[in-house]
Amino acid sequence: MKRLRATLLGLGFVVGVAAGFGLFRRYGGRAGDTKSFAMFGESTTVVQSEHLRSADATAVFGAVTLDLRDVHLDEEATVDCFALFGAVEVLMPKRWRLALSGTPIFGGVEDNTMQDAPLPAEAPVLVVKAVAMFGGVAVANEPGQASRRTTAARAESDRRRQAN
Repeated sequence: MKRLRATLLGLGFVVGVAAGFGLFRRYGGRAGDTKSFAMFGESTTVVQSEHLRSADATAVFGAVTLDLRDVHLDEEATVDCFALFGAVEVLMPKRWRLALSGTPIFGGVEDNTMQDAPLPAEAPVLVVKAVAMFGGVAVANEPGQASRRTTAARAESDRRRQAN
């Protein structure tokens, strides 16, 4: 019993720190063009910007979709993603190159983009930096190309919302 209590306390601490990190990303002092946040729910943000530089997407026990398909990039933009027991999906046009890096902790970071033809060297670059803890971050060109993990997290979020 003591071992179970210690394990649950440790897990609660880790989840609390991670959730605090996600909330700091949302409400902290970081400057960004676009911020999208979901906790125990779902959020879809369609961005229409002439000169996007940065964006943040945070999902804690929920799902976030950040749609960048109508955005103009000059050269490069950065998207910081954080998923804790949730899912983040970033949608980008096929005319951009992707630089994806991530830290999956019992989660996944996936590139589901597809190119019709090789892109020129001067094509704009979307830099996606992801942290996925017991959740998933996926980058795709269309909403239907999301990973199974992202789709499963979104379905779980829908079930919770319908139960309330």
